[in-house]
Order: sequence, then structure tokens, then C-alpha cells
Amino acid sequence: MLFPIIFTALGMVMLAVFQHFRIKGCSPWTTVLKSFTSLGFMCVAVCALAANGFGREDARYCAFVILGLLFGLLGDIWLDLKFTHPESGIPYTYAGFMVFLFGHLVYDAGLITRFYVKGHPMYIIVPVLISAAFCVVVLLTEDLMKVKYGKFKGIVAAYSPVVISISAFSGSFAILYSFKCIPLDVFFIASILFLFSDLILNGTYFGDGKNRPVDIIVNHTSYYLAQYAIAFSLCFLSR
Repeated sequence: MLFPIIFTALGMVMLAVFQHFRIKGCSPWTTVLKSFTSLGFMCVAVCALAANGFGREDARYCAFVILGLLFGLLGDIWLDLKFTHPESGIPYTYAGFMVFLFGHLVYDAGLITRFYVKGHPMYIIVPVLISAAFCVVVLLTEDLMKVKYGKFKGIVAAYSPVVISISAFSGSFAILYSFKCIPLDVFFIASILFLFSDLILNGTYFGDGKNRPVDIIVNHTSYYLAQYAIAFSLCFLSR
């Protein structure tokens, strides 16, 4: 577990450096710093897999998680490029949303194939219903949240049920395992942080006056804590 700890520590240092410059403005250098911060959680996951080996079932789950993290890395870069190159903000925004959407679906696939216990369909049905309901709530509370999705309303509608799905599925399976499965419990906590981060990002992207330094810091801090926790949860699979 030494190398995952080292890469997590280095990642937190890179996050602090990135945010120091990010609150001063966007530039190609902030995108570079952000990409290295994101590379850190990839390193944590790969080191966890290399150190533990795991059996066939766990190795398959690790592959899903690492692929989901890779989509996150790409999304981090493309969404930051929308600030660095505002003239191309629309395609970068769509690209970022799409890869995060795919990343969450990959996380869902990993959770279901690894932790679902046959004969308990409600642990699948309830998360699906929660995700669908969340999508409806997001679209109906646009004015209440003081945001305007405009031309991005379609991608928001597609992304919103997926972003909560990892919390719904990991929470559902955590209950199924009576909160006694450490990697699953850590993933569930991470998914809540991820959701919190995206709720802040919702205001940053589509609201007015919500791109303050405090918003940037809280958004990125909660997001990276989530991704690093998801990666680090792989260290506990063999325990």
C-alpha cells in the first residue's frame, strides 16, 4: 500500500499547486497542472492492482474502475480547456460531459458485476428509480437553482441520472453487505463527494456569480478527494 499512499500524497500537493494558480485565472499551465493532478489517481489505482494482483473477479472490477478513472482524466482536461480556449468552449463542454457520462456508466458496470448478489433485484431497481427521479428534479428545478442550461439542457438531462447512479448503486450494495465491505463503503463515500462536486459545478457552469475562488476550491477539492478515494478503495479488495 506504500505506493498508493505516496501517489495520493503527491496528488494532494499537485492539487494545491493547481488550485493556487487556477483561482488566479485559466491558462495552458493550469490545464497541465490539472492533468498531472488527475494522472495521480490513475497511478494510485494501477499501483493498487500491481501490488495486490487479485483474483479474476477482482481484476475485472479493477479494470472497470481504472477505465472509469481514465474517462475522468480525459474529462478533467477537456473541461479545463473550455476555460483556456473559450472560443471552443461548446465542443470541449460536450466532450467533457460525455466522457464523464461514460466513466460513470463504467463505474456502474463494475459495481454491478462485482457486488450484486443474484436474487436481490430490488438492489438494482431502486437505484435506477432514484437516478431517474434525480434527472426529473434537476430539470424541473432550473429556476429554483438559478441556473440556465440553454443549449446544454439535453446533455444535462442525459448526465444527471448517471452522476447520481454511482451513489445509488454503491449505497444500495453497501446496504446489501451491511456496510461491512470496506472497498464498497469507501466507494460510496467517494460517490457522495463526487455528487457534491458536480452540484457545485452545476452552478459554476450554468449560474451567474458562482465561479468565485471558494466555489473553485470546494469543487476541485471534493472532486479529487472522490476520485482518489475511488482509486484507493482498490487497495482494500483483498482485505
